[in-house]
Amino acid sequence: MVAQTRAGNTSPKRLSFNEKIVGKGLATDALLKKLKALHTELAELDQELVDVNSLSSVRTQLVNTSILLHKDRGVKAYAACCLADILRLYAPDAPYTHTELRDIFQFFFRQLSAGLKGADASYYNEYFHLLESLSTVKSVVLVCDLPHAEELMVDIFRDFFGLVRRDLAKKIEIFIADILIALIDECQALPSEVLETIMAQFMANDAVCVTSHLIANVVDLALYQQPAYRLAVQVCNATADKLQRHVCQYFTDIIVAHSQDSDSESNFEEIRKAHELVKQLSRSCPSLLHSVIPQLEEELRVEEVQVRLIATQALGEMFSEKGGSDLVKKYPTTWNVWLMRKNDKAAAVRLKLVESVKGLLVNLHDHRDSVNGQTSCHYHRIYAHTRQTCWSSSYSIPTRKCVQRFAKCIRS
Repeated sequence: MVAQTRAGNTSPKRLSFNEKIVGKGLATDALLKKLKALHTELAELDQELVDVNSLSSVRTQLVNTSILLHKDRGVKAYAACCLADILRLYAPDAPYTHTELRDIFQFFFRQLSAGLKGADASYYNEYFHLLESLSTVKSVVLVCDLPHAEELMVDIFRDFFGLVRRDLAKKIEIFIADILIALIDECQALPSEVLETIMAQFMANDAVCVTSHLIANVVDLALYQQPAYRLAVQVCNATADKLQRHVCQYFTDIIVAHSQDSDSESNFEEIRKAHELVKQLSRSCPSLLHSVIPQLEEELRVEEVQVRLIATQALGEMFSEKGGSDLVKKYPTTWNVWLMRKNDKAAAVRLKLVESVKGLLVNLHDHRDSVNGQTSCHYHRIYAHTRQTCWSSSYSIPTRKCVQRFAKCIRS
């Protein structure tokens, strides 16, 4: 449903604009002047008080192909603003057919993709008005009810993630996030291409740069976040309840598709990339992984060594990071199954456990006894003084020696 609704018909105000904006011989300058005047008046009309019958003529003319396909950028920018205001004033009922609405929204996003740049660009205020209207009025959710809505949604998500990379004003980024969130919340079925577009933002080079700074404990992380990554995080966190199932299926499809040929290194590389994505999501959108973490747990038990190796490494890195304690509390069974890799028949898997020791010591203060009980007591050849040193203050841990001794014990 469109967010705003009409409350009543108290003192309805009629649109005074009564000029023609479609017709032969209408010069561009004259048309631009008329559209400016129409936009000014429409923007000032109160949705609760307007007489929508007075809008009938202009709403019909605005979807004429001579307007939607006009060559002048200014004509199209002002026409888009007028159409956005028409949708606002008629809300929650759109005064157009499904075909007309599809043309309108395609027109909207073409204008934004082509024209919305810096604040000093031509018609910036008009593009800003259009985007703000789509964000606040939520008329964009009408897209979800259109035939072939999936195709239009895919285009919108791709266009917006491209648009936000222009490093626009923070307010514009917020508008875009609101629009994408509204589309996900209202759509009946989320197109797989939309999820792929969102997930791609976490695996882009700039996203990897961001999370590397996160691991390095950079204080002002926002300075290092790229707009497309930041937008993806905001959208995912706001729609996590709806996206959880889709993310789980996305991850499952990758694993199943690339687990058929266990002798192919390229397949294992794709599986590694999928686990890298899970690690990225764990750092920024952990609520998306509600059904994925149990899948990683199952991978710890499979016969294929490479899969156990990849899962052990991924979970070890996730447990070892700053949010690892929360992860342990939320998935205690997965934590315990991961710890049991100390008994894995493959030495390579056991050694992957060792590589997580440093992070476990530093970040899992509440679980040191658990780690101690599951590791050092099992490897009786670890010297008592090594154990005592390992569990000392995180600010004075001789981690390298600890890991070396631990690794030597496991190899034997």
